[in-house]
Amino acid sequence: MARKVFTDFDFQGVSKPINIPAPVNPGDAAPKSYVDSLIEGLAWKDNVRVSTQSNVNLAAPGSTIDGITMNPQDRVLVRAQTDASQNGIYVWNGAATPMTRALDASTFQELEQAVVNVDEGTNASNQFRQDQVNGTIGVSSVNWVPNNSGAPPASETVPGIAEIATQVETDLGLDGQRIVTPLTLAGWSGRKLKGVADIGDGSATSYMVTHNFGTRDVDVTLYLNSTGEEVDADITRTTNAVNVVFATAPAANAFRVVVIG
Repeated sequence: MARKVFTDFDFQGVSKPINIPAPVNPGDAAPKSYVDSLIEGLAWKDNVRVSTQSNVNLAAPGSTIDGITMNPQDRVLVRAQTDASQNGIYVWNGAATPMTRALDASTFQELEQAVVNVDEGTNASNQFRQDQVNGTIGVSSVNWVPNNSGAPPASETVPGIAEIATQVETDLGLDGQRIVTPLTLAGWSGRKLKGVADIGDGSATSYMVTHNFGTRDVDVTLYLNSTGEEVDADITRTTNAVNVVFATAPAANAFRVVVIG
């Protein structure tokens, strides 16, 4: 329970309160470092590809960070080191090669009020700000705090960020978190395919109608163009075509063939 005080404190211009924590609620006292971090301005940095989620071995970081396969010169926001002085913005140089601090974030002055956006991984589309000031690189803690909430993952009821589905994901039809483009929809393996052709020339009795669906599993309908009446003929299916055979030669364009795949 907080102790209530009904009098002023006079420090005589000499003494001062010390070790005040960062404020949380309105009315909380604020330490100088917190105020400095607000008024010194922001230092925007080039985006990083990923952000670390736990301590990493900076000397041999491995081939993936936060589940993302890295490429040389990828920028990494290191923000979760056990030794907070190691945090910062780094460049990935190889799985077994030490990461190096990025040139635009290699001194503590460059890290003061640094703001950076994350492109991929767990923190994709999120932004972080470094809130420590007046430190020494490699000695003082480097502390990254969220600078925005970031857009949430999109759902059927929540607007947000959604990944575009690949053709395989579209064909499988099992993922409810990705969006489908017209291109992948057009290539969907389960889509209905339709081919039509008018046949008849007054002399031939056999007509090969090519559909290129790559399967014999098609439905074929044959009808008279003049009346729309459905008729029967001998129909043979191949992988990419159907062969329609009549007992007598039909008149020119007398029939229409509809192939549904």
